[in-house]
Amino acid sequence: MKTLVAYYSRTGNTKRVAEALTENLNADIEAIMSDTKEKGTGRLAMQAFLRVRAKITQTTNDAASYDMVVIGSPVWVGKMSSPIRTYLAQNKDKFTSVAFFCTHGNPRSEGSVKMLESMETLSGKKAAAVFDVPARRGSGAYVGRAKRFAAALLELPASQ
Repeated sequence: MKTLVAYYSRTGNTKRVAEALTENLNADIEAIMSDTKEKGTGRLAMQAFLRVRAKITQTTNDAASYDMVVIGSPVWVGKMSSPIRTYLAQNKDKFTSVAFFCTHGNPRSEGSVKMLESMETLSGKKAAAVFDVPARRGSGAYVGRAKRFAAALLELPASQ
């Protein structure tokens, strides 16, 4: 299964999980980048809360050329990051199959569940799988969970 892992990361937590998934899935990777200068997490959190779509730079991988796109975002105030909101909206007609993951600092975050559901809605696709991981800087605790998530994705039937 040809797979792309697309993610947005401001602090590096989501990037580390994306890289672990990429390695375990033998996938291509795409960092979704905002094309505006980001000034502080307060502004970014407010954009996420208001469901603003950020301007993003041109991506290098065409989502339509993949059997599955695994998309990751940090959870900010219970919402997905604005760059991922834009990426999903721009590519929803290109996705064959999707899976989602999110990173957050609260292990009992109800916001992550709602955020993953909103990613499904915005993408127009039912997720083949979802992965919710509290990922703190410097912690390698996500590695085993990322491996299990990747293994589950690899076991999915080709039609997923």
